[in-house]
Amino acid sequence: MSSHHPLVIAAAQAAGPCGPGEEAAWQTRVRALAVDLFVLGDVVARDIQRLGAATRFPATLLGVVTEDSSRRGVLLLRNVSGELEPAIRTDRGDTDAGAAMIARAESLVGRRVLVYKEMEALASNPMHKARVVVHLMDLGPETEPVGEDEAKRHVLQAAAGDRDLALRAWQQAVLPDRGPVTAAQLGGVLAHLQQASRT
Repeated sequence: MSSHHPLVIAAAQAAGPCGPGEEAAWQTRVRALAVDLFVLGDVVARDIQRLGAATRFPATLLGVVTEDSSRRGVLLLRNVSGELEPAIRTDRGDTDAGAAMIARAESLVGRRVLVYKEMEALASNPMHKARVVVHLMDLGPETEPVGEDEAKRHVLQAAAGDRDLALRAWQQAVLPDRGPVTAAQLGGVLAHLQQASRT
């Protein structure tokens, strides 16, 4: 049996039964599906290679902001030490992989995740590398609140030290004056400030 027979069998199964008199059209469909599966195999192999080379760390996903220039998603992450992670981006949002990762990240805001990260050389300067998310594994909802002092420190940091701007952002998000906040509440304020800083 040739190495391509399993691929053809899978394509034939995906095409479904061949009706009487539809042999030519069915064969064309099987051939197209076989080619698609072959190409998909290369794509999956590259994805698995990236995943295997990635480093992992747990964090809480606070928010996602889309860069205007690259259309990449920027993940706002709080690590297990309670610190904000340096910027980590998705693939470009105008690619299927990038758009899918942005959508997945947005669906996981406020949850604990295991982040698979790789260092990608910049096209503009191969000597410099950027942190890129390869995969996000859902570890469940973040049930621990963020303490008031920590939350306000992160908001002030996102406001580049501008206390008035930080206070306005806090109040516009209708967060409590005193006491802890949820990860999703903190993420909303941080995402708003990040987005505002890009406009």
